[in-house]
Amino acid sequence: MSSAHSSHVSPAAAGPFSFFTNRKIGIKIAIGFAAVEVLLALLAILNYANFSKLGEAFSAFDQRVGVVDTVRDIELDFVSLRRTVREYSLTGDDALIAEAGKRRAELQDNIKRAMQQVRDPGRQASMVELGSKVDSYVAQFDGLTKLRQDQNQLSLTVLGPVGQRIVGRLEQLQSATMSGDGNSDQALLVGQSMKQFLLLRLFASKVLGIHLEKAAQASAEKALADFRTALSTMKTVLTADSERKQLAAIEADLAIYADGYQRSVRDVNEIDATITAMTKVAQSLAGDAAAIKQSGVAEQKQIGHQTTALIGETQNQILFITLGAMALGFLLAWLIGRAVSKPIVAMSGVMKELAAGNTDVEIVGSGRLDEIGLMACTVEVFRNNALECDRLKTEQEEAERRVAAEHKAEMQRLADHFEGAVGEIIDTVTSASTELEASAGTLTTTAERSQELACSVAAASEQASSNVQSVASATEEMASSITEISRQVQEAARIANEAVDQARKTNDRIGTLAQAANRIGDVVDLINTIAGQTNLLALNATIEAARAGDAGRGFAVVAQEVKALAEQTGKATGEISAQISSMQSATQESVGAIREIGGTIERMSEIASTIASAVEEQGAATQEISRNVQQAARGTHDVSSNIADVQRGATETGSASSQVLSAAQSLSRDSTRLKDEVDRFMETVRAA
Repeated sequence: MSSAHSSHVSPAAAGPFSFFTNRKIGIKIAIGFAAVEVLLALLAILNYANFSKLGEAFSAFDQRVGVVDTVRDIELDFVSLRRTVREYSLTGDDALIAEAGKRRAELQDNIKRAMQQVRDPGRQASMVELGSKVDSYVAQFDGLTKLRQDQNQLSLTVLGPVGQRIVGRLEQLQSATMSGDGNSDQALLVGQSMKQFLLLRLFASKVLGIHLEKAAQASAEKALADFRTALSTMKTVLTADSERKQLAAIEADLAIYADGYQRSVRDVNEIDATITAMTKVAQSLAGDAAAIKQSGVAEQKQIGHQTTALIGETQNQILFITLGAMALGFLLAWLIGRAVSKPIVAMSGVMKELAAGNTDVEIVGSGRLDEIGLMACTVEVFRNNALECDRLKTEQEEAERRVAAEHKAEMQRLADHFEGAVGEIIDTVTSASTELEASAGTLTTTAERSQELACSVAAASEQASSNVQSVASATEEMASSITEISRQVQEAARIANEAVDQARKTNDRIGTLAQAANRIGDVVDLINTIAGQTNLLALNATIEAARAGDAGRGFAVVAQEVKALAEQTGKATGEISAQISSMQSATQESVGAIREIGGTIERMSEIASTIASAVEEQGAATQEISRNVQQAARGTHDVSSNIADVQRGATETGSASSQVLSAAQSLSRDSTRLKDEVDRFMETVRAA
């Protein structure tokens, strides 16, 4: 019976999970946690890689945003520069040169900043070409300022003073002919000459002011030829020396005036050519800037789509790995708990049966190679010892009955001797039985304690599994670069706010331009009023000249020219009013467009703020993960402590086994002595 039980091998030791079942309990738990840690490490590596990609994507997106913003600043600065250049070309105000220089410096600084931000080779080439076009535009403006200054210098030093000097000389000559012995024909001739020169100055001013109006240029050329003809006629009519000296001085001044006029015309031609070339460069530059900005916006959208796809892929990876880690954790927790608790509970039942005296109970797990197998082997030894004691006790009782039946009388006589000889042995056997019973009780207590410890191990394992689940759930929101992303998003929001402020400032400036256009319209109305009054004055002068007869004929001609000039002024102011209306309409459209740009940038700022809030929530999730991992570590420490207690319980069981073995050996020796005494007793009986 003993041999049959000792040869039993647990099915668990030879099943498909024998490799896992035969490992030590500490190794089993280590395997379980190692598997979960491997999955967590894999998840961390994937998260690190994906968030690194996200960081690169956000960096690229931020770089594209910076490029687009800088190009937008370039466009705004260039628009301001063009407006200043246009105002200077129309007014010639030298104060606008400094303003243009300021705009040019801001534009060039933005181009340099864009060159530092741009990374794409093609876009860098476009920026280089854009910078060269800006340099060309600036160089042309410098040439324009020189031409305009030269024209102003001619007007101030030649056309104005020399023309006024010629008018003065003609007035002196007219006074001399009217007050001297000359006749009225000479005075009329001088008056007609003055009329021709005044017309020359008028048409020259129109040519230089309206920039080569064809009709005015032809009229100026005709007036110059007529004035020269008049001077030639006066040479033949006027014979006085003083009058001839005045004519010679007038001719000399006229040569200077005509040369200054021709130089001014050449300057006007070059100014118009420069403005035309600058317009072409400006249009090309605006197209290049728009193309760069559109390409940057397109890349922003592409990076946004790629980032969204990467975030979705990361979420799927985290979800699948988390579910796998949870499933593996539950499976390992169930396997480890079952592998530890089930054999301990079974072993506790076996030890209780042995303590109750049932030696036929089956001992499971003796074929295992872990702590449970060692405990089963020890219990097997206990059962064999108990069987041996029962056998010896049965043989002893049988011998006593046989002696009592055959030799009652001799037994009575030898009772005292037998009691003295066997009494010590019986006491020893009794003591050994007591020790065996105590050892069995110790084993029972140890088994119960082992069962409790196994339950504690299972509870700690379940706690660790729960913590792992918490870690997996929190890991869905984990971010390895939370602080940097938050800073970048806040920086993007700040830049968007600055862009909104710049758009508002631009809106205010355009509003100021609209007000200036309205004031120009008021000035044009005033000019129309003055032209109307001039027309009335010319009409009155014509009436007075008609009353004066032949003496007022020259004055009537001048009045007619003044009237014609007033009508032309009215037409010109009408055209200027139409242009100002167009400019006001364009200004209003620009105000609306800039307001829409400001609204778009404000929406971008709101989106950046939303992203910053999401990043802060991910930071809170990361802190939750840290707390759950610490709790899992404490559960692991509890499991290790419980395993140490299991080992101490096994040690106590070994000590109890040694005591039982010692008691069994003592009982064997006493049984030998008992046999010797019985033999002598039998010999005495046979001799009797």
